[in-house]
Amino acid sequence: MIGLKKHRAFLERLRWTLRAQHVFGVSSLIVDKRGNVRSGSAAPKFILAMLGLAISLAIWFILYHNESPVICRSKANQVRLFYYFVIIETLVAIAFNVICTIRIAWPASQHSLAQCWAQLIAKVQEIQIMFQCSIESKRPFQLFWLWIAVLSAAYGFLLTFMVLTSKVLFVSQTNHLILYGLRIYAYLSDTTVCASFGLFALLLRILIVEMRQLVRKTTINEQQLRSMIQLYRHILQIIESFCALYGWVLILIFFEHFLILTDRSFFAIRMYRMPMGFSIQQVLSMMMTWVFPLALNDMLLVGACTATEKALQQFERQLCEVGKMSNTQNVECKHMITSFSLYVAEQKPKFRILKSINLSFNLIYASCGVIATYLTVFLQFDNGDSL
Repeated sequence: MIGLKKHRAFLERLRWTLRAQHVFGVSSLIVDKRGNVRSGSAAPKFILAMLGLAISLAIWFILYHNESPVICRSKANQVRLFYYFVIIETLVAIAFNVICTIRIAWPASQHSLAQCWAQLIAKVQEIQIMFQCSIESKRPFQLFWLWIAVLSAAYGFLLTFMVLTSKVLFVSQTNHLILYGLRIYAYLSDTTVCASFGLFALLLRILIVEMRQLVRKTTINEQQLRSMIQLYRHILQIIESFCALYGWVLILIFFEHFLILTDRSFFAIRMYRMPMGFSIQQVLSMMMTWVFPLALNDMLLVGACTATEKALQQFERQLCEVGKMSNTQNVECKHMITSFSLYVAEQKPKFRILKSINLSFNLIYASCGVIATYLTVFLQFDNGDSL
């Protein structure tokens, strides 16, 4: 009965999570009364229509109200190069948001995503029935909502306040406000995508940790060992499907974040090197409001994947030890244990997008190295006249 109550609570939390994804157009999945996950919401299509309407409205203000097609150039003389950075970043953020929404909202993608969630729910139920246990999943959902809340406050309030109160006014006309709103919405959409991916990884980690505790506390027989190995392989298939589904979307998000982090770092160094009336507090404020939320989002995503991958590696070692200690006379079972030991002998990255980029902290270190190299080369050829 306790396990049934927790499962119903899990489904209710998942419903609210999917509703948050509907708001930002990154999912059309719903959970019906029977607990089945299926595509049934028109949210992404509605979001795409709203994005198209907002872009058309901004163009209408430009053509028929003679508004400036770009941000106030006359008021950006102090930061001329940064002025072009802002334009490029805005266009990239809006374009990538439209592309990501189309990619995720595609019917085939939604079908695959529904299958991933359905398989995860089925595996949770299978473990609970097989070992008469209840898996607590409250903490990953709490982290998901905290992730969304913190970055929403950073983008929607702190960043907006800094932009509107900046001494260099970049937003003054109606079309500027529309484009800025689309950019903030793109940031929130990217955050929701990353938080959803991280939530899935953390739920898998809870399932793996629960299985590790069961292996440690109970005596595993041959049938249970076979089920554990099959479940392990199924988990790897789920991870591969999930990474394939979000591959191009995460690539676009990482590229957008890389562009913004690089531009903001360059501008901060330029302001520090050439005093132009900006205080160090203003420079740090700009870096914290632009760079910190993006870096925090990427760190949380990579951290969730790394924690799950580490739990999987520990589970591999545990199953190998249990298999070696089992004195089974079944030739087929011995062959299965030997094959599994040989398969996990070489450590393979589990979370890979596009089968080439590993979601680990090495990706963060490499990105920091590329940014540092870019800034070093770019600033060497910078005479300070174009800012």
